[in-house]
Amino acid sequence: MVTAGVFMIARCSPLFEYPPTTLIVITSTGATTSFLAATIGILQNDLKRVLAYSTCSQLGYMIFACGISNYSVSVFHLMNHAFFKALLFLSVGSVIHATSDEQDMRKRGLPPVPFYLCHDAHG
Repeated sequence: MVTAGVFMIARCSPLFEYPPTTLIVITSTGATTSFLAATIGILQNDLKRVLAYSTCSQLGYMIFACGISNYSVSVFHLMNHAFFKALLFLSVGSVIHATSDEQDMRKRGLPPVPFYLCHDAHG
């Protein structure tokens, strides 16, 4: 559902090619979305929010690609992004479950490493 807008812009691309200012509006909207979502995502501390804002940022890149009439590149990026982001969300869910439902990245740290692991890594 998140990528429906990008898919519809790519699907209805002949409608956007005729008016001269439409592609400029799409390009500037995509660039602004990408920049703002990436900036907000950097400031987040929740794992799922970081992934959500990175998805918004990538959607901005896809809309930007549609704005410069690279529809095939945009749809290709959409498919690749959907596959790896689904895996990332599943992985983050496993990490959150393994850390007793803790989503805040500020409370995370490296766990203490047992001595025998240091010895095995050294020799």
